[in-house]
Amino acid sequence: MKTIEIKDTNLVEYIFESTQEWLEFRKESIGASDCPILMGVAKWKTTDGRIKTPKLLWEEKMGLTNLSSDNSATRYGKAMEEPARQMYEKMVDDLFAPRYIKNKKYPHLMASLDGFNFSNDKAVEIKNANKDDHELARSGKVPEKYYPQVMQQIMVSELEEVDYFSVNSGEGLIVTVKRDYEYIEKMAEKLFNFWECVKNFKEPELTDDDYIKRDEQWFDVACRLNKIKENKKSLEVEKKLLEVEEKAIESMLKSFSMGQNSTYGGLRYTSYQRKGLVDYKAIPELTMVDLEKYRKESKEYWSLSGKVKDE
Repeated sequence: MKTIEIKDTNLVEYIFESTQEWLEFRKESIGASDCPILMGVAKWKTTDGRIKTPKLLWEEKMGLTNLSSDNSATRYGKAMEEPARQMYEKMVDDLFAPRYIKNKKYPHLMASLDGFNFSNDKAVEIKNANKDDHELARSGKVPEKYYPQVMQQIMVSELEEVDYFSVNSGEGLIVTVKRDYEYIEKMAEKLFNFWECVKNFKEPELTDDDYIKRDEQWFDVACRLNKIKENKKSLEVEKKLLEVEEKAIESMLKSFSMGQNSTYGGLRYTSYQRKGLVDYKAIPELTMVDLEKYRKESKEYWSLSGKVKDE
């Protein structure tokens, strides 16, 4: 990977020697395409059918999972990006190239620009759009799911505007998107808070999309576990017997949940990642010692919550 500082700006351009190098670099910052997920306006699915949420994005950045959103539509869009860029260049009479930039003021952000001209004063975001999104562009609007992406590019590039270029059936439409100061301020706070979660190994707040709806079999096991937990709090029973049964039922519910946050009938079963405990016995001296290198591996925890309701 090579870096080039762009003269008279806070920008640094990154040049990658391989796709793998680029993929690893993406984990180290928040990209423009991550922003619709963090702003809650995108319902993009991973290859296993789950909706990409801030929690799943956090897991990717932490290296806990490697979920892809690759599908025929994204592959088509990538393949058609170069012809679309050439169409755009003819329309604006300028030359553009895909470029990857970061801003020294926002080290936790990275923008992958579909096109940045060589005078560094104009950028474009290209979408091979479906019919509905293209009609929005015809009316001068950017689809809500892409708005945070364009605003992040404006924020990182320090431009006052970025062109959104919509292509459908050989027709190209340009929507010039002006800097939205109020929106960028709100987004900047969310992006900063998310990156703090990454830095501190703290899971972001879960959304409804983090839960997979299960069936009555799962619900029956969850109800049994829920009842045991309630009995432990309210009834005078043999604690050890309850704990044995609780562990057995919890193991069964974990199995039915297939390693994913699950819900049914008002009950939710949630997985948590926590840092491992520091093994203080392994530390010869505590003074001037980085305790993190003595921390044990993280562990997975589950909690059952909610109130049973009729489905």
